[in-house]
Amino acid sequence: MSEQAPENTVASNETVVAPEKKKSSKFLIIIILAVLVIGGGGAGAYFFMRSSGTAEETVKANKKSNSNPDEEEAADDEEVSAKTSSKSSKTLKSALPEDEDVKHIIELQPFIVNLADTEQARYLRMSVSLGIGESEGSEKPEQLFMTRVRNAMLAVLSDKSSEEILSVEGKTKLRKDLLKAAQAAAAEPEVHAIYITDFIVQL
Repeated sequence: MSEQAPENTVASNETVVAPEKKKSSKFLIIIILAVLVIGGGGAGAYFFMRSSGTAEETVKANKKSNSNPDEEEAADDEEVSAKTSSKSSKTLKSALPEDEDVKHIIELQPFIVNLADTEQARYLRMSVSLGIGESEGSEKPEQLFMTRVRNAMLAVLSDKSSEEILSVEGKTKLRKDLLKAAQAAAAEPEVHAIYITDFIVQL
C-alpha cells in the first residue's frame, strides 16, 4: 500500500499540470491574435492616411498645374491684345490722310486697271475721292481738272503690281503716290487728300 500512494501522487500531479499548459497556450494564441489585429489596424490606418495625403497632394498639384496655364494664357492674351490694339491704331493712323485743309470732296468715277504683274493678268477696281481746298473760281472743278487728275492717277495705278498694293503699307504708299500725282497734275483747286473708298484686286 505504501507503493501505491506515490503513484497516486504522481498521477494527481500530472492532472494538475496538464490544464495549466492548455490555459497558457490559449492565452498565447489570444495575445498573438490581439497583436495581429492591432498591427493590422495600425497598418490599415497608416496606409489610409498615406493614401489620403497623396490624394490631397495630387489635387493640389492638379490645381496648381491647372491654374498656372490659365494665368499664363491670360498674360499671353493680354500681351497679344495689347500688340493687336497697338497695330490697329498704327494701321488706322496710316490709313487716315492729313485733311485739315479739305473743304470739299469730289468723287471720281471708279478706276478699272490692269496691274503690272508679269506672271498673271490681274485687275484692280478702285474708287477714289479727292479732298480739295477752296477754289477761286466756281465751286465745281472744271472738266480739264478732272481729266488731268484721273490721267495722272491712272498712270500711277498701271505701274503697280498686286504684291505692292495688297498690304496695308502698300495701300498707304499708293494713297501718297496718288496724292502726289494729283497735285502735280493740277494746281487749282489744290488737292489736299486722297480717300480710297473701294478697293478690289482680282487674283
